[in-house]
Amino acid sequence: MRLRPSPASWSLVFLALLLSSCAVLAVPRRVPFNEAEFAPYRTPGSGTVAGQLVTSYGGETHIGDGTHVTLLPVTSYTKEMVEREIGNGENLAGSDPRLRQYVRLLTTDGGGNFVFDHLPPGEYFVCGLNEWYVGDDAQYQWACERVTVGKGQTVRIKLSKNIQRPGSPTLVIWALE
Repeated sequence: MRLRPSPASWSLVFLALLLSSCAVLAVPRRVPFNEAEFAPYRTPGSGTVAGQLVTSYGGETHIGDGTHVTLLPVTSYTKEMVEREIGNGENLAGSDPRLRQYVRLLTTDGGGNFVFDHLPPGEYFVCGLNEWYVGDDAQYQWACERVTVGKGQTVRIKLSKNIQRPGSPTLVIWALE
């Protein structure tokens, strides 16, 4: 067996950290899970978020083909997760298991395109970790956008905003092969 980074799994890392019940060297959360903040997101709606994951680094554009993209309702709980886990690279303590029902995850197509549909009106975080190679070296960049969806509305976005603070680590998952 050899240890290697698992390709296109960084959004799964984020999702795993969000949903895990235990984490190595985890730091405590500051914001408790508040069920009332999530209540508007319990039932399906008629909104849609459609977009393309495209990141730029060193003057080059990288399409997020086959990349996992995560959609989360914006609440005080998820704001802390996005700001601290993606923005600062912190490994927060495991998420409250009630969060699972509000997280949506999908994989982009070959052009980096994705569509989240049947969304209730509200604000959402859309996040993905793009991966590309320079020679044999994997490179990574988070992209995260905050969007507002109205009833029956389709919001089109270019998922490209890097919110990771300079010098903060990019969380990595390793797979045994």
